[in-house]
Amino acid sequence: MIGGQPEARFGNLRHVALSAFWFGSFFLWQPFTFVIIQDQVDALVPDRNSQGTAIGLAVSVGGLFAMAIPPLVGAISDRLTTPFGRRRPIMIGASILTLPGFLLLATAHSYPQLVIGYGWVQFFFNAAGAAFAGIIPDVVPAQQFGRASGFLATMVQLGSGAGLFSYGELHGAHQDRWIYLAFALVILATLVPTSLAAAGEGSQPLAPRQAQPFGATVREFFKPMLGGDFAWVIFTRFFVSAGITTVATYLLNFFRDVVQVSDPAGFLTLWFLVVLLVAIPFGLAGGFFSDRMHRRKMFVYASGGFQAFVALVFIVFYPTAQPVVYALGAAYGIGYGLYYAVDWALACDTLPDQKNSAKDMGLFHIALTLPQFVVPFFAGRALDHFNQVSHNSGYRVVFASAIVLLGLGTFFVSRIRSVR
Repeated sequence: MIGGQPEARFGNLRHVALSAFWFGSFFLWQPFTFVIIQDQVDALVPDRNSQGTAIGLAVSVGGLFAMAIPPLVGAISDRLTTPFGRRRPIMIGASILTLPGFLLLATAHSYPQLVIGYGWVQFFFNAAGAAFAGIIPDVVPAQQFGRASGFLATMVQLGSGAGLFSYGELHGAHQDRWIYLAFALVILATLVPTSLAAAGEGSQPLAPRQAQPFGATVREFFKPMLGGDFAWVIFTRFFVSAGITTVATYLLNFFRDVVQVSDPAGFLTLWFLVVLLVAIPFGLAGGFFSDRMHRRKMFVYASGGFQAFVALVFIVFYPTAQPVVYALGAAYGIGYGLYYAVDWALACDTLPDQKNSAKDMGLFHIALTLPQFVVPFFAGRALDHFNQVSHNSGYRVVFASAIVLLGLGTFFVSRIRSVR
């Protein structure tokens, strides 16, 4: 049964179509947040002693919107009634409203304009993602949550890889800013199959809701974060995401200053492509086997181990041999793929209330985006400070903190009782 109705046939082709929007989303997010913004900030802020802080501030401003918007938009979509469903009108409208932000970024010749454009994109495209998040538990049969998570993980990796490859080609041709046109076209194109595959979402009548005092409404809104297995899933995602964000935000500068590559943006793009080339099969296989084995937590344990190992090698050995750095990217890809294989499945398995799925998935999304708000703001300042105290020592401080965060993420997943 889905939403109280007889279960519709849900084959692999529909899974692919439903998850297509996630391809478009990560075609944007991966190169945008981990390569392009850092490269544009470095170009607009030439003082290397303040670049870490400038990157951190820009990413934190975007992270504020990425954190605050999804649960609010999710709650709105849970209560929305239209002939076209609850989620799809918001997903489509917010995606279209993202486009002016691309124009601001493509024409940015000052740091303030860059920050405004970045915040604009984060605001509207996270709203679109929040609506999409509610579609998955709405239309996917419960016994296929692991398979859906595997398909979503695969779209994350494929979309990220395609976005990085496209940026790499444009960067090599010194046409970097045209990537924003590519972002717009791919996002709009992937809206179509997902919207069609989500036919029927929002067709169930909304249950009447009793009016509550404001304080009780706020408590009810955040209740899933205050206890139970869903809260532990949120804590797990927060700390794992914080560890990933801590490393990824400053890799471009690390490769420039420590590995001493001549084209850090190009090198980082290729490094992430290696990560994704390995992550794709591990993500797809992880989702499949997590359903078959009825085990999810073991994949999070393995993921944290691989990613922490890479960060440890970076800070202990400061490798400069590029083949070694690429090999570490492959190891990082194993952990990256394994985590995203079960990330959504854990959330869908532990959702406390199907009627509020989009709002609760928005709270789940906070665990991904809150680190983007908090971590870069402090890590950027720490990076600049310790790099001035001792040459390149800031990278050791920042990456060591990532190991701690990943360790906490793997610990909190052990607290989930209803999922093995």
